[in-house]
Amino acid sequence: MRSIFRNPLRAVVGYAAGGGTDMSTRAICAAIEGPLKGTINVTNMPGAIAGTATNFVLSKPADGYWILGTSNYNKFLRPMKVSDSIPWKDFQWFPVASAYQCWTVKPDSPIKTFQDLLDEGKKRPLTISTSGVGGIWHEGDAILAKAAGIKFKYIPYKGGAPAALAVLQGEVEVGGSGVHEAIEYAVAGKLKVLAFGGEKEMTFRGVKMESVTKWVPAVKPFVPIGGFTTVAMRRGTPVEILQKVNEAMKKGKQDPKFREIMEKKVLIPVDIPPLEADRVSALSESVTAWTFKELGIAKADPAKLGIPKPEEFDKWWPPKGYKPNLK
Repeated sequence: MRSIFRNPLRAVVGYAAGGGTDMSTRAICAAIEGPLKGTINVTNMPGAIAGTATNFVLSKPADGYWILGTSNYNKFLRPMKVSDSIPWKDFQWFPVASAYQCWTVKPDSPIKTFQDLLDEGKKRPLTISTSGVGGIWHEGDAILAKAAGIKFKYIPYKGGAPAALAVLQGEVEVGGSGVHEAIEYAVAGKLKVLAFGGEKEMTFRGVKMESVTKWVPAVKPFVPIGGFTTVAMRRGTPVEILQKVNEAMKKGKQDPKFREIMEKKVLIPVDIPPLEADRVSALSESVTAWTFKELGIAKADPAKLGIPKPEEFDKWWPPKGYKPNLK
């Protein structure tokens, strides 16, 4: 077995540079280089809501040298038919940070308030940017649209950063991205945050953000609306290596530079033990797959994929063939 400390390790990010997944992956990789006593080279391979990067990493040996930087445990991939990989079966997950979704417009937009958005969206489909068809921000937009009885025309981009920039450039009427991807533009007065997916009002660096539930109470069961940055290694990676990475992750999340980046970008570091991450990865796919089917945006039938309904999940987990690597 080769040592994990042979340089360099490779991290492949499934979204474009500058987005939440990219920022969080780069930040945690920099923070764990010290504990691992190694160098991690990070590259971007956007496309197919991280399906391109996922399939690429799966094509590499499970030797501890390949890290996948993606979001939400890849819960979208099978429902959207961009990868056959099974989250709980193919990867060992290491959650990094959580983020809130927000909805933005240009300051000179005729849509001045979230109520304006709702009123206009009931008359006609509003163009809205997403981080990709079936991605986390598309999911949040679709949940909002159904709960509010409005229509969107979804314009996909290769990540949340391009999705936020699309509003600024006038390519879409509304931006559907993460707070962390829009906050710098909002602080500079170039974008206006109409609402965000948190449970209550929040002010950050002078930018006031009101909860979407103020206007659409029907979305309360889905709040907080947002996602996780999750990095992973192939599940067949030697357990000794996975253990070292897990310990490095714990130390890396306490690194002052990592914490500073998280705070600046309104990202919240999360600590979910590997054993629980296995379960959450499967549950996340279950919830999203069946939500997508209900919303009419799923490309594959979750029943045919063997994905249990959320209400049946506790009886289903752990599934046949599941073996935990770490606790």
